[in-house]
Amino acid sequence: MKTRTFLLALLSLLISAVSSAATSSGLVPTQCTIGDRLVYGPISSVRFIFDVGVSVTPEAKAYLKNGDETIAEGSLSCSNYTGKKRTQGTVSVDFADELLLPKGEKYRVVIPQGSIFKEGTSDVSNEEISVEFEVPSNLGQATPSVDEGSTVTEEDRIGFYFPTETAALEGNSITLLREGVPVRTYPCDVSWDWDLGYAGIDFGYRMKFENGVHYSLLLPQGAVSALHRSDITNEEAIVNFIGGYTEPVEPLTYTWCSLFDHHPSDKLNEVIFYYDQPVMLSENPVVQLCEGHAGTVVKEVVPTVRNENGQWLLVADFDGFPLAAETGYSVVIPEGTLITKDGDVVVNTRNVTSVGNTTGIEGVEASTNSDHIYTLQGVRLQRPPKQGVYIQNGKKFVVK
Repeated sequence: MKTRTFLLALLSLLISAVSSAATSSGLVPTQCTIGDRLVYGPISSVRFIFDVGVSVTPEAKAYLKNGDETIAEGSLSCSNYTGKKRTQGTVSVDFADELLLPKGEKYRVVIPQGSIFKEGTSDVSNEEISVEFEVPSNLGQATPSVDEGSTVTEEDRIGFYFPTETAALEGNSITLLREGVPVRTYPCDVSWDWDLGYAGIDFGYRMKFENGVHYSLLLPQGAVSALHRSDITNEEAIVNFIGGYTEPVEPLTYTWCSLFDHHPSDKLNEVIFYYDQPVMLSENPVVQLCEGHAGTVVKEVVPTVRNENGQWLLVADFDGFPLAAETGYSVVIPEGTLITKDGDVVVNTRNVTSVGNTTGIEGVEASTNSDHIYTLQGVRLQRPPKQGVYIQNGKKFVVK
């Protein structure tokens, strides 16, 4: 009798164990739309894919957790698709409101055990499903389109790629530096594809990078954001590269200077240099007044640039600086004071112009020569010059 009672009890336990095993047999999703990855946008639903047809219990819920805290509940619904070879089930967790979760935190979507069943049976159900994801604090790693330290001859676009779709922010910009000095600032060219974002410069043509010159591309912090969350923005990104364009680059030189026909002897006011192409000032530009031929600097001024009658004027106002008798002076434009405004990035060479010379024909130097010849009005000649006074490489010469 005791043996029979023991056998019946053991059989009951086995039946219970089998039943329990069948009910919580581990119905596991094969995919999840949120996955174990970074989430850069708001969340309204999360879908789980199964390799069998599924059903959900009435009033079933899923929970969004931050640590042990439940911050949102979602309802469950399901749908099934039957193809030629198999049936695929989808369970959707839908939240009542679109969730804009605080960034820089990790979260979990949890579906309790026994909420999902294999279609047509109550014997196969899920164990607890828990999927972790993170809302990042920024856009993450920016990968440059050119390699760090590489040689770049010419490019029509240079920028940075991000691991998610990107959007432009108002007033965003990106800066090109030459030898560590900012030379051009461009509006950010922003685009995206599936799970890929881009922010950079579209030059609009094949920009040439001067051989041996060090360049950098700087994307400031907060220039672009995630496509669907403007508060998730980029960190500062920079890439450095070396120019490799070996063809001669035409120098940026002026065609005329007011000192050529005005020779102050007692004081120096405005000195104007004329250029036949658009120019702009570099960062922290100066023009210097020196004793002798580029000797001791006696005054530095911050120049201005203006456009006048199709010419670009660099104006240095020395504000009536007194000129000592019997002392020679020169005006120096340091290399890199001016930059071409359009086209390839070219800076001026170092220019030295004498002050007070009676003819105005001497005392101009440039580190690079140009074959172009100009009239005294700054007009470039297209034919050989006739008799008269002309300018070449910043110096006057006479054709008789």
